[in-house]
Amino acid sequence: MIRAAGHAKRLHAVLLMTLGLVAATSWAQTPQPPTERASDPTKPTPNLGEMFRSVPSSDPQMLERTRFVSPEVLEAAIDPQTYVLGPHDILAVMILVGQTRLERLPVLPEGVVVVPGVGAVPASGRTIVEFREALRRQLSRHYQNFELYSYLAVARQVRVYVTGEVREPGTLVARPYERVSDVIERAGGFTEMASWRFIELSRTDGNDAGSTRVDLGAYYLRGELDSNPQLMDANAVFVPARRNEVEILGEVAVPGTYELVEGELLRDLLDLAGGPTPHADLSQVSVDAFDPNGAATVHTYDLRSESPRVERAVRVSVLSSLLGRRRMFVIAPDGENHVLYLSPSETLQDLVRRVAQLERDTDLAEARLVTRDSTGARIELSVDIARVLAGEGDRPLQDGDVLSVPAVKDYVYVSGFVARPGRYPYRADWTVGDYIGEAGGTTGTGNRKKATIFDSSGEERGSDRGGRVGRGDTIHVNESTGSKIRGAVGVFASLAALALSVVALSRN
Repeated sequence: MIRAAGHAKRLHAVLLMTLGLVAATSWAQTPQPPTERASDPTKPTPNLGEMFRSVPSSDPQMLERTRFVSPEVLEAAIDPQTYVLGPHDILAVMILVGQTRLERLPVLPEGVVVVPGVGAVPASGRTIVEFREALRRQLSRHYQNFELYSYLAVARQVRVYVTGEVREPGTLVARPYERVSDVIERAGGFTEMASWRFIELSRTDGNDAGSTRVDLGAYYLRGELDSNPQLMDANAVFVPARRNEVEILGEVAVPGTYELVEGELLRDLLDLAGGPTPHADLSQVSVDAFDPNGAATVHTYDLRSESPRVERAVRVSVLSSLLGRRRMFVIAPDGENHVLYLSPSETLQDLVRRVAQLERDTDLAEARLVTRDSTGARIELSVDIARVLAGEGDRPLQDGDVLSVPAVKDYVYVSGFVARPGRYPYRADWTVGDYIGEAGGTTGTGNRKKATIFDSSGEERGSDRGGRVGRGDTIHVNESTGSKIRGAVGVFASLAALALSVVALSRN
């Protein structure tokens, strides 16, 4: 038994070495890309901002080379039950009968694998598992006791014709395990008019020629990998121009214009737009369409209990469940605007307790509420949030009210006849003179003793250099009285000189 176990280990080691040599040999024999064609300088560089419409490369020559070099990176292990063999696939076959036989066997252009001592075994069109069973049956005609191991060593390369609404239509080299989106991206990506939902994946030769519709919309918008099939034995991808379009508006995750597949379910169509939002009113989904005679029709559906098929639709509207509810607008200290929906009979205190996030810089005493009086006229009220929370000054809220909660102003403005007018940080122990000194002092014509202070509400008061200053105040340094007098004297002197000149001229 020990010798048998050692024999099995050696056989597996030999098999792994063989697979490695086969892969290395195949890599060395991979055809080199053809001579690069000169790039066309008149072609626009693909816009990388266009979703899914271009190859992520700004090098046109790199795009040219990638058309003829198939990527070797797998997204997962090859599934022997689904991978379909074809000409130029290379198989690693190990037959244990008396002595170990290791073979590196290609699928010939006629679709068969010639196994020495056994004969030709049809392989093209069969999965790897089906080929193993066919080879096992054929071996059983020659041997009674044997073991068979058969694996895909190197996947074939095939020509794929990518045509239609792609930026670089033509022939590409690809592997069967690549997906439709891979070859489209290597062909330059979609054009502006390309259809994502009616792509044709087809086999153009042989007795089993036919085509399959591929809907990449579900793959790009919802990540459904099943909607992005592998090429396998297909050798043509055709991207037609976009067909019917429908506009999806309202309470969906991604409102916009989408391609319509006639007869698809309305709920599936909304899924293309990311699905309904939490506030969607699914009891009132309206569909604008045209009947067979061309007349416009509007139908409203309740998607909670039905999902009709959509025909000839041009617009789908999903209403909000919040329509008709009372709401108010709140301007936060950081300037952000918020819409808050009100419960019946909700008051200002109820709202503040429910949603307020009072940051340290919130000026509780300077909030403003814009509401309506008993006549319906707009009025603006001063609100002290701290008092409201304490139960004082509470009032009912109305639809359309606006509550503005400012931030504490941690600065003081200095303006007028100073060296450096501007905004300076607020310091509680500073006086008017301190702020004027921080602003570089008064200019030669500025008043050195007094200033005017405007508070944040616009109230004006006079102050000397030792006056106290509040948050958000503006200190304005006026022109000094002496400077004004000197200016006036200068004006009178100029006028007097002008008068003397006029008199002298008149005498002459």
